[in-house]
Amino acid sequence: MKVVALNGSPRKGGNTDVLIDEFIRGAYKAGAACEKIYLDDYRIEPPAELGDIQAQRVDLRADDDHRLILNRVLDADILVLGSPVYWQGVTAQMKCFVDRFSCHYAQPWFNEAMKGKGWVVLTPFGASDPAEADWIIKPVHVWVKHFKGHYLGQVAVSAFRKAAVKDKPEALQAAFELGGQAVQAMSEIDS
Repeated sequence: MKVVALNGSPRKGGNTDVLIDEFIRGAYKAGAACEKIYLDDYRIEPPAELGDIQAQRVDLRADDDHRLILNRVLDADILVLGSPVYWQGVTAQMKCFVDRFSCHYAQPWFNEAMKGKGWVVLTPFGASDPAEADWIIKPVHVWVKHFKGHYLGQVAVSAFRKAAVKDKPEALQAAFELGGQAVQAMSEIDS
């Protein structure tokens, strides 16, 4: 079982990073191989012009780091999307990465490799309203449905200052437990 956690936050050691670390700790304890990728460490461009015929689209910006990370995602059983809520959505780093899926959207190799993955969302947000997390959670549900995947859960927590989530033991425990539960759920699905 392989877990790839994409960290869309530019803030190393911040709330998203802490939640991902706890999730990975739980997944690792459940027997998964885990990898965390800081999207901000890579050069990922937004998609270039896309053709009208989806089956004929090509990635015109394939000379950046997107494909390197995409290959690791395609090899994963569980994909963790970690991003704080920035202006009613994921960070630009995460958005650029996911938007590039449009280059391969109608390609059989891409859809087959994405099919059946487990998806997890880890999202801190600065507002006090828990509904702020929906800006990230709801779109991910659409992506999971498109790729015929499995939504395994989320941890969403109000935490504004850097690493403030460390003072929220219930959120840390939830991320740790979700790591183990996600691995267990995918093991049962795969068997």
